[in-house]
Amino acid sequence: MRVRGRPVAVALVAVALVAVALALAGCGSPAVTTPTAASTPGTSASASTAPSTPVPPASASASPAQAESTSPPISPGLSSSVPGVDVVMDPALLEVLPAAVGEARVEIEPGSFGEAVRDPSFVANVDAAAFAIVTEGDDLASGVVAHLRSDVFSDAFFRDWRDSYDEGACGQAGGVAGNAESDLGGRTVYIGTCVGGLRTYHAWLEERNVIISLFAIGEGRFGERVMSDLRP
Repeated sequence: MRVRGRPVAVALVAVALVAVALALAGCGSPAVTTPTAASTPGTSASASTAPSTPVPPASASASPAQAESTSPPISPGLSSSVPGVDVVMDPALLEVLPAAVGEARVEIEPGSFGEAVRDPSFVANVDAAAFAIVTEGDDLASGVVAHLRSDVFSDAFFRDWRDSYDEGACGQAGGVAGNAESDLGGRTVYIGTCVGGLRTYHAWLEERNVIISLFAIGEGRFGERVMSDLRP
């Protein structure tokens, strides 16, 4: 699948996201352990991919974009790797995410945005994006809310996006072990499992023209909990 003459590939974005998020969280590389259950493409997620605890209600008083943070000031836009084409960093996009997972706040993570706009494929298909991270102890989820350019989305595009993202993220965790689909919060969520135990999650919000892609590690199942509580 090609869009505007460029292949759909966000592997570099996933690699940068994993590296930046783990550094911010003070985690090492995901331990390479054999998953307890590997899913295969086209199958429903097993019980092992279900949230281990109920999803807490999101706080109505503050969104991730409004939360206090020690992050550096946010620039409304950055130069991209494609001359004359910019991608806007839009914190308002994070309003689709829950404000918190349990007691852990979902925070904007601007460092990954600077890495993403260096990827020509990302820039060719995305006109606005924001990155977020939520971490507590050994549990972490980090990802992107990407608003697509006009007439970009298709089933083939989304499939290529997921495959490329999973390749990049799992490349740092032993490779891709399997893929599955699950209904989380009334939406279809695509879940990838890496050999090292890291998992990826993808959802398409048609009403907002955004793709949400994230990775997560830890027994707290932060990935499932975030995806179960998306706000349209």
